[in-house]
Amino acid sequence: MKKGKRIPQYMLLLSMAALAACSNNNNANTAGPSASASDSGSATASASASASSSASAQSTPAELPEVKLTFIYPVAANPGPDQKLVNDEINKYLKEKINATVDLKPLTFDEYEPKLNAMLAAGEAFDIAWSSKGWLGNYQPYIEKGAYLELPDDMIAKYAPDARANIPDKFWPDMKAADGKVYGFPIYQIAAKQKSLIIQKRFVDKYNLDVGSIHSYKDIEPFLKTLKDNEKGIVPLGLAQNSNGLFVDPNAVAPDGAAVGYKKDDTTYAMIGKIDSLEAKKDFYQTIHSWYQAGYINKDAPVLQNINDLKGKGNVAVSLEFTSKPGGEIGEKAINGGNDVVYVPISDSYFTGIASAMHVINKNSKNPERALMLINLLNTDKYLYNLICNGIEGKHYTKTDDKFIAPIEGSGYAPNGDWVFGNQFNAYLKPGMDPDTWEKTIELNDSAIVPASNGFSINEEKIKAEGANLNAVGNEYSTALETGAVDPAKMLPEFENKLKASGLEKYEAEVAAQWDAFLKDKGLR
Repeated sequence: MKKGKRIPQYMLLLSMAALAACSNNNNANTAGPSASASDSGSATASASASASSSASAQSTPAELPEVKLTFIYPVAANPGPDQKLVNDEINKYLKEKINATVDLKPLTFDEYEPKLNAMLAAGEAFDIAWSSKGWLGNYQPYIEKGAYLELPDDMIAKYAPDARANIPDKFWPDMKAADGKVYGFPIYQIAAKQKSLIIQKRFVDKYNLDVGSIHSYKDIEPFLKTLKDNEKGIVPLGLAQNSNGLFVDPNAVAPDGAAVGYKKDDTTYAMIGKIDSLEAKKDFYQTIHSWYQAGYINKDAPVLQNINDLKGKGNVAVSLEFTSKPGGEIGEKAINGGNDVVYVPISDSYFTGIASAMHVINKNSKNPERALMLINLLNTDKYLYNLICNGIEGKHYTKTDDKFIAPIEGSGYAPNGDWVFGNQFNAYLKPGMDPDTWEKTIELNDSAIVPASNGFSINEEKIKAEGANLNAVGNEYSTALETGAVDPAKMLPEFENKLKASGLEKYEAEVAAQWDAFLKDKGLR
């Protein structure tokens, strides 16, 4: 950290704008107190940020009243005792950048949603939250509740131009809600989804598992039996409420989280209904139930909320990853008790958009403009981003070169959540990651299969009651079936009948009408 008294940067922004073209050292988006011009996580992202830095400075007032922001976000586990120390260091930096401080409030996955709902219900004026399409802080339902602030183009252009410049225009439509408006800012990272089995490498090596022979969930069965027979205290296949979904229909296009699915060879893109989808999974349900009975799956799978609670003990041999990505094995090693893992893909790679992770601004925020300025920094400022991700250099990690860092074990700060905080292409690489990890990730984004459903979301305004009823029924049966805990011969017919009784026909008729209109608008019908 450089020492000495500094003039706060927010007082210099206008003059900095005038000088930006003269010196790269004045680029507010690339350097922190200990950063250098070569600290570039992504050449493309850095170039975009540099090109728009002058515009950012010019659109920011020369003098800003000091404000305090609050940012809530999910983490797999407690970041550590140095959370406050890192928060304080962040605030020193933010005071100079935008004359603001931020109160960071990390919440575990299982407590995030209840806490978010409680804060919204109480009308708390927190500022930034983490959201996603189809998971925590579920984008569309919370928008319909009036929880999130709309972020129109002119507001983004004024307060987050650098971050917006880093998002390819072809990806941006994914941020639109059912009403066509934007309420969140994407955390640019992997935008393609490929299901993979995560297998601890020690067992792969010990039993000479040919991972190249595994193409679907069924192919892993002999290996699970070997583990059950020979590895006492090891869970062959770890599942939980947030990790079921082993089944992949080879005949359908329906990436997880997609609003609709359709047959791969169907040029009309006819929507696959829920009952047909369940019927296609009969054999899977029966197989997974037999695995559960054989002891391959942890018995608490249908009630365990977070699979990482189990994996953290290091005794889960095989688990499931929905979004396997280049370099992801490093993060999984930390989650799996320090054991090396390998990814084994069991699905195609689908482009899933950029709305799987985003920052949203609370509609009750007292400082939405400053909150958006913070979001802009989190997505463009490499020093700030790596500070919140990795902590303080020399205390929580050591820097080995311009791209790589080595976390210090037991340092006191390890949130393991780069994908929560901002543009991941600004992240330092960790030991074991390939030097071109981010280039490979961008290539995967660009080459993934783009389903016709990309950009489609369901507006439940006319079918709210049916949607709520169907969701309740799904919660009652889906996890139990997906984890193998119940006999599908008995439970599947019961599940289907309850869906029909809960308004499935009306719900799907409305969704089909919206789907048809969407396809016509895209020129696919």
